[in-house]
Amino acid sequence: MDEASRARIRIFLNDPAARGQHPVSSEPPSETERRPWGFRVEGNAPPPRPYEPDTPEFLYWQIASALGRGRSLWSRLLPGAGTWVRGAVLPAIPVDGEDLNAFYDRKALHFFRDVNAKTGEIVQSGDSPDIVTHEQGHAVLDSIRPDLWDAPHFEVAAFHEGFGDLAAILVALDDGDLARAAIEETKGSLDHSNLVSRLAEELAAAVVAKYGPDAALPDALRDAVNSFRYVAPKSLPDEGPADALSREPHSFSRVVTGACWDVLVRLSLAGNGSDRLAALQKAAQDLGRLVAAAAERTAPTATFFRRFATELRKAASGDSTTKAAVTRALTSRDLLSAKESEPDFRSESQASVGFEPEPLTTRVLDAIRESLGARRDEEILVRASRTDGSLSGRRIRDLVLSGPEYGPADGAAVELSDSFTVAVEESGYVTAARVESAGPDEEEDAREFVRTLARLGRIAQEDGSGSDARRLYEERKSHFVALEPDGVRRLRRAWVQGKRP
Repeated sequence: MDEASRARIRIFLNDPAARGQHPVSSEPPSETERRPWGFRVEGNAPPPRPYEPDTPEFLYWQIASALGRGRSLWSRLLPGAGTWVRGAVLPAIPVDGEDLNAFYDRKALHFFRDVNAKTGEIVQSGDSPDIVTHEQGHAVLDSIRPDLWDAPHFEVAAFHEGFGDLAAILVALDDGDLARAAIEETKGSLDHSNLVSRLAEELAAAVVAKYGPDAALPDALRDAVNSFRYVAPKSLPDEGPADALSREPHSFSRVVTGACWDVLVRLSLAGNGSDRLAALQKAAQDLGRLVAAAAERTAPTATFFRRFATELRKAASGDSTTKAAVTRALTSRDLLSAKESEPDFRSESQASVGFEPEPLTTRVLDAIRESLGARRDEEILVRASRTDGSLSGRRIRDLVLSGPEYGPADGAAVELSDSFTVAVEESGYVTAARVESAGPDEEEDAREFVRTLARLGRIAQEDGSGSDARRLYEERKSHFVALEPDGVRRLRRAWVQGKRP
């Protein structure tokens, strides 16, 4: 065996501040730019060696290792997927400036460096696998559901953040040492906070030191072990302290993250009682598959969380124990009603479009187009599910905003989606189709979503420079108005980020 093949690196398996985490020896990731989920850490790749923390070489391999772990997980959870929105390789920029944050902008993952104002210690967001795999999770969700990127709804924006947190949790639990440590810390009671449920501890400490105690929890940016229950986000304040729920996406995301952690705990308890580690890791894999399936199928509406909960329960319907665990966890968070009966997808849907099982023909698509109220010359976007063989799609409609309360978006349009799902059997026969048109609730939610962005100063003024995500990030403008080839001004998202105070 030559020296290169024996070389090992040192990495943080978990957030550097989690339980005083120390670097451990690890195999360096290989062939990182190859599909699926190829990535490239920007800069010259240093030889794989056990470098010291707080050096550029250590940071390079730390980010590469975390992305490699995420790549391994998502390759299993989403077979057949693996191409990013902008191509086969996703760049990661280790240090893109001075800040306590990270963000994804469809072009790359951006990480930063700063100093903890209280301790004087260097804080690099790329050092935390929690943060790296959270941002990677944004990119994975964007790959399988690009329609969510510009969706003008509170719950869709919050789900993007929740999916990122769940990605970080699932990657952590994929490692046996971390899963075992979570069991040991909680003495087997995983409904207690632990080093896996707590996310981005080191960054949180620096955020509190710089911005004050309301900017983050005392021991993490967010914790999946929480008691937040679903309420309509429009009933919540625009922003709030870290220990309270608000309509801000990172804050509101904790409802769905907490619910999914509850599912994890219930699945783990229902597993092999004699082997807690095996039960926990299997529960994490099962949860990951359920989340991936539900994320692919949930229509981009104002009530995204509850629709996701319904899809999560449907995905679990093949096993009574799993379905019971999912139902109880989601009901306890008010994401499902205890009296709510599960809709019969086939009977409901066949009645709505009026056809018997048949191959996917032009007639079927014409029936869907008619149900959507779409003209023959209107574009209908279709995508195939990678988890169950179904087809989903949407017709895009512009909702024009008018009034000074929309700030720079006054006179611009946001895109609403009239969605459909087609169930296709292995034989290739269509057995059902469901159509969901965006209605008055979606329109009002979109208006309030943009009004909130305008109140918080998150919409960039039009200056002809287009979408310069890096500049807009510095200005804290998450959205911008673009004049598009059809002559319509539309509101677009520039980036998603870890919450920046």
